Amino acid sequence: MKSSIMSVAAIALILSGCQTAQENPNAAKGVGIGAAAGGVLGAVIGNQQGNSGKGAAIGAVLGAGLGGVIGNRMDKQAKELEKVAETKRTEEGLVTKLKSDILFETGKADLKPQANANLAEMATIMKKYPENVLTIKGYTDSTGSAKTNETLSLQRAQAVKTQLVANGLPANVITTVGMGPSNPVADNKTDAGRQQNRRVEVEVTVDETKVPKK
Repeated sequence: MKSSIMSVAAIALILSGCQTAQENPNAAKGVGIGAAAGGVLGAVIGNQQGNSGKGAAIGAVLGAGLGGVIGNRMDKQAKELEKVAETKRTEEGLVTKLKSDILFETGKADLKPQANANLAEMATIMKKYPENVLTIKGYTDSTGSAKTNETLSLQRAQAVKTQLVANGLPANVITTVGMGPSNPVADNKTDAGRQQNRRVEVEVTVDETKVPKK
């Protein structure tokens, strides 16, 4: 069954992805992921009906189409979010980075007034994409104890979630994590490096079942 699924996924890519790959690599990536996922699901359904190969073929083609839609919607959302905060596309979706020094006072987890306005703008954009699944990760620099930093980073992630929910995003699609000083993006030995490491990242992935049909 595995080789059958891979074959029909490849066919779906040929049918749906060649032009897309030239025009939009991220959308093409979505096509491939959708085709593989659709092939697996279609094979399972088809097997229940006595024809797993046919089910895989149908599922792969449908999944490729959905993957292309997801990729295009992620690209559009990333461009909109770039106007509010540093945003980049990833294999899984996108990541928006918010500098903690802009969001919070030193050692605090209360959002600044301007941060509230920026997050309200983010929420307005994200509400247009009901398929979003958010993971908000708070980070600190290495100053202070690990326990204090982990607590502070979680409180900051939760503060961002609270503001996004207050502006209309559903709470059940948002997870918060306190990362403390882990995964630094710069050298903690310098003021500039520590400033970069103090941040909140919003990772956006997709619930395919909620992607609009149109």
